[in-house]
Amino acid sequence: MISKFKFFSELNFLLKNGESFVAFKKPSHNKIVCQQGDIFKGKISEMSGKKGFVFMPFDTREDGFLMSPKTTIETEFHLDISKIQNVDISIKEFNSKKKSYVKYINNTISEIRDSGLEKVVCSSAFNFKINSKLLIEYFKRLLQLNHDAFCYLFYHPEIGVWLGATPEKLINLDNHLVTTFALAATKKKADQSWTDKEFTEHKIVEDQIASDLNHNCTNIEIGALQTIKAGNIFHLKSVIKAKTNNSSSELIKVLHPTPAIAGMPKNKAIEHINKTENYERSFYTGYLGKYDKKSCDIYVNIRCAKIVGDNLTVYVGGGITKDSNAIDEWYEILNKSQTMLRVFHQA
Repeated sequence: MISKFKFFSELNFLLKNGESFVAFKKPSHNKIVCQQGDIFKGKISEMSGKKGFVFMPFDTREDGFLMSPKTTIETEFHLDISKIQNVDISIKEFNSKKKSYVKYINNTISEIRDSGLEKVVCSSAFNFKINSKLLIEYFKRLLQLNHDAFCYLFYHPEIGVWLGATPEKLINLDNHLVTTFALAATKKKADQSWTDKEFTEHKIVEDQIASDLNHNCTNIEIGALQTIKAGNIFHLKSVIKAKTNNSSSELIKVLHPTPAIAGMPKNKAIEHINKTENYERSFYTGYLGKYDKKSCDIYVNIRCAKIVGDNLTVYVGGGITKDSNAIDEWYEILNKSQTMLRVFHQA
């Protein structure tokens, strides 16, 4: 364990020298870990004999990265309540995309009503200018504002810097016990009531995950529905547990992408996304985390951003069903965008 000052100085040094690394903190933990090591580029099916930290894209046909750690440093990072801001950040760049996003959602709702689709997760990307010299300060702010999320900063010269604070776990595998989560629906205030649309959206995700696991697991149990807070918004969540003899890579291939980030039926939803989204998701809605053949702790890469030079790209999305309202969905992605906008906002 080293001092915070030395830890963040080392991150700065690695960035300036263009050396690949990952720094991360588990939800509700105070320990931050930074790892460096050999990088393997490929698909999850090519990584079954390796272990380390994976950083994988949404599109399973595209290559991702696995870092086998050779050097690890750690420090303690404690929450400073006085630095937490809960103000909404208004960005004028968003307004220029409102019309096209609402049209996109209305077209998707029509497609769902006229086809076999039940749900599609639509998304968009917003671009801003930032001061790249403040990268480590941005990461510190991300940690301060998102104590209950999995927070990370991943750097590789080929893709630039990615950082995020995700509330969504894809899978944990430990001693043949699988734990995963159905996470869906969004509301801004704790006292708002959940609607039938949101319960339906969550049930679609829950049923599909249980169905996917059914071919690879036994003793599947679905926990009680609960409301959780993620940054400044709330979601519906249930815990799903099962037993398995399958490997990490086999289970990841079965689960990813979940209906929470693609839709249902999965292949039809992915086809709609590839045809209608006007940008490449890249590592947004991909996955990341600790990976080994028979154990893993993997998160879905949502509430994230990419930085290349002074260019920042923030990614946001939401689940669309036949009962969705396009204007409501626009305000939902504005609410979700606050997680990352607060990190880069100059107070």
